[in-house]
Amino acid sequence: MILLKRLRFMPLMLLTVLAFISCDEDYNTIGGDLIGGQLDSLPRYNPGVIAYSKKLGPVQTNNLPVNLLGVYKDPVFGLQSANVLTQISLATLNPNFGTEPVLDSVILTLPYFSTQIDTDEDGGAVYQLDSIYGTSPVKLTVRRSNYFLNDFDPTDNFQNRQKYFSNQADVFSSSLIGDPLYSNDSFRPTNNRVSYAEVNSSTGNLDTVQKSPRLRVALDKDFFQQNIIDKQGSPELFNNNNFKNYFRGLYFSAEAVNGDGTLMLLNFANSDANIKLYYRSKVADTNDSNEDGDTTDLIYSPASFTLDFNANRVNTLSQDFPAEFLQLIEGSSEDLGSKNLVLKGGAGSMAVIELFEDEEEIQLIRDNNWLINEASLEFYVDQSKITGGDVEPERIYVYDIENNIFLLDYQIDLTLDADRPLNSGTTFASRLVRDEDGNGVKYKIRITELVKSILDENSDVRKLGVVVTQNINLTSNASLKNSIALSDDDISTDLVIDRIPTGSVISPKGTVLYGNLADDEDKRLKFNIYYTETNN
Repeated sequence: MILLKRLRFMPLMLLTVLAFISCDEDYNTIGGDLIGGQLDSLPRYNPGVIAYSKKLGPVQTNNLPVNLLGVYKDPVFGLQSANVLTQISLATLNPNFGTEPVLDSVILTLPYFSTQIDTDEDGGAVYQLDSIYGTSPVKLTVRRSNYFLNDFDPTDNFQNRQKYFSNQADVFSSSLIGDPLYSNDSFRPTNNRVSYAEVNSSTGNLDTVQKSPRLRVALDKDFFQQNIIDKQGSPELFNNNNFKNYFRGLYFSAEAVNGDGTLMLLNFANSDANIKLYYRSKVADTNDSNEDGDTTDLIYSPASFTLDFNANRVNTLSQDFPAEFLQLIEGSSEDLGSKNLVLKGGAGSMAVIELFEDEEEIQLIRDNNWLINEASLEFYVDQSKITGGDVEPERIYVYDIENNIFLLDYQIDLTLDADRPLNSGTTFASRLVRDEDGNGVKYKIRITELVKSILDENSDVRKLGVVVTQNINLTSNASLKNSIALSDDDISTDLVIDRIPTGSVISPKGTVLYGNLADDEDKRLKFNIYYTETNN
């Protein structure tokens, strides 16, 4: 999994929440701590639960924390592709390239997510790539775009941020100009470390630099000579507003090769992600003066200039849902539920969960004054409908769909770890439980604090969203282009799904789970409440 920072709340907030829970005088009434014994030995109650799937349609993809690029052939959900349109910016405003600058090379760099796992016999680092899907080559192309990405929405009098969506590939590709700046008909990422010569800013000498695996390719230097170097002193390079309007952006596109490919998760905001122009310009040769010492000769001296990716960026996502899964989604009933739940990242699909079929179930627990030890949802994988193994998503995420925020059970999970997202928050949401063959069996989501809040009448949240996630630490939201209205019921009214967790947007994986109406009762979605009886 990718190593992304969790920018949701500070540790002080977490401590405040825990302190509040610890000091609550009513905490051990309805919904108390575990009182002796193992969980499996406690009585269990299974209230009713309804679950159904919803197809999402286009999702907002501008300024995601990371971006997908490439083509991935999922054995279940089929071929999907991802392209990126990005602005670039000047690292130094109004740059001075010196006298008679000549461009030698232009290098594009985008680091892969990787982990050092060993060292070789020469002492060099050995890496394992992360967040790479597929192994086949793709046709990778980089071209200049004439499409201007707005910061703010001109149709809204520039009052709100502009939103761009996953289905705008045709719009962006129609704005491409000029010949490709880079094209490779058989590109694929490798886990090889990268070595290259770099000018030492202190000594002026060339030093050999070794870096982790990365996409590092040469772009058309004649283009950048004419459009950057030769523009020295022009208004176009005076500031980044002028530059963005002048240069517009770059479009990274990928095409399948023989019906297959590889999809990469890339961090364009990485400090090493950039375009570097290596050039020479004339400077005084202080080591070679003429006889009278009045003047010096001019010689070429190496230098470099950087273009960054710290500006607007949009991901386009393309995929056709297999007819079988569309039928499963369309066959879902908001009133009764469904046999299967279809979860797919990107512009895919999600599930909606409704807790407690009626108020009598809640009142039963209150009347008996049960102490709630644990409440959880168990989702079993329909192994007859998916291919197991590495193609299965390792995590799913359950959240408050009515308010588009994380649950308290998530927030107080002490296993949350910004640097280890694969194992972050596993008390709240388990990793995929697998069988001896490595195929997915089930996911477990603990919602104890939510259920306690419902029983104590501190919360009326009864509808939850379920999505696959690339990184459970990412709890921000991306807008849907077309909101989804849910029918009114006794639990919640006028609920509209208009956003989706970002962690799902950047996930290319999907799965099929058993719903509450599955034919196999043992594998139906289960709403478990373990409790301790008290003397009323």
